[in-house]
Amino acid sequence: MRLLQLLLIGLTASLALAWAATAPTSALKFHPGHYVSLNLEDAPDVMRTLAQPGIRGVQVRYTWRSLEPERDHYDFSRIDADLRLASSLGLHFVAFIEDKSFNSDEHLLPDYLADKALPFTRGGYVAKRWDPFVVERFGALFDALGARFDQHPDFEGIALQESAMGFSADVAREQNYTPEAYRDALIEILTRARQALPSSQIFWYMNFLEGGQKYLADIATAVIPLHIAMGGPDVLPNNPALARLTYPLYARFAGQLTLFNSMQYNSFAHRHANPLAHTKYWTLQELLDFARDELHVSYLFWNHKTWRKPLDSWNWDDALIVIRKNPELP
Repeated sequence: MRLLQLLLIGLTASLALAWAATAPTSALKFHPGHYVSLNLEDAPDVMRTLAQPGIRGVQVRYTWRSLEPERDHYDFSRIDADLRLASSLGLHFVAFIEDKSFNSDEHLLPDYLADKALPFTRGGYVAKRWDPFVVERFGALFDALGARFDQHPDFEGIALQESAMGFSADVAREQNYTPEAYRDALIEILTRARQALPSSQIFWYMNFLEGGQKYLADIATAVIPLHIAMGGPDVLPNNPALARLTYPLYARFAGQLTLFNSMQYNSFAHRHANPLAHTKYWTLQELLDFARDELHVSYLFWNHKTWRKPLDSWNWDDALIVIRKNPELP
């Protein structure tokens, strides 16, 4: 069985290498720095407030359902409008594609993929990403996005939602899930994305892989020749699972892959584990230092968190001060 697994890894990686060897030679867009991740509920005009020193670009979220309301019928009107506005403000643009929801009444997949949506433990749904049909449909979506946006100089790229799916063991058994199948599917998804968008960044958000955490390294190794950007959804230095299972991958692949991470809502209220720390929460400067020096990021995505919850936590106003003080990332 182990020999078969190794052969499958080698075959999938070889396909990625073969494509890379014949890939177009057009320059890959690379505009590193601080990007602001807008919320789904943010009005488009919020972007106008972000054209400030230190901010390099924006990341805007789109559900798969909104981009493909019917099979093979794509509606990119929102991306068109958002990209046009970002470009007019001198900002680079990343389209974040959501196939995983966090609410039980929120379905992010097109209707024709409804039977490929699985419930997960936090009350939402996630696509059955290892299913060959889902992989093929991801590829079709990438093809359409690439044909429309890859050559736009301010379209920095696309981002794919975190690798963790979070469904129960019962669901995994019922759906014939294996970590090996998911590993191979993610390599294929990333390969299809690169084929469709040869000039744009592909931001692969990774954190956990159910039943096969070690396979994240296999995926990262396979996509090195594709110049995929690897990162995660959380800057949380005191999170034990991330510190043990995910963060070591950043040091391992530094210099081989472009790395990124994101300051999500929980980063703004991340408690110090050390009771002698001078502040209750990690300061945003400390988190930035960690992301830059320990995770070796070139891109840092900041959630546009304008509220304070808890009331004594940080918010976007505090983040903007830190960004202005540290406008460049390596």
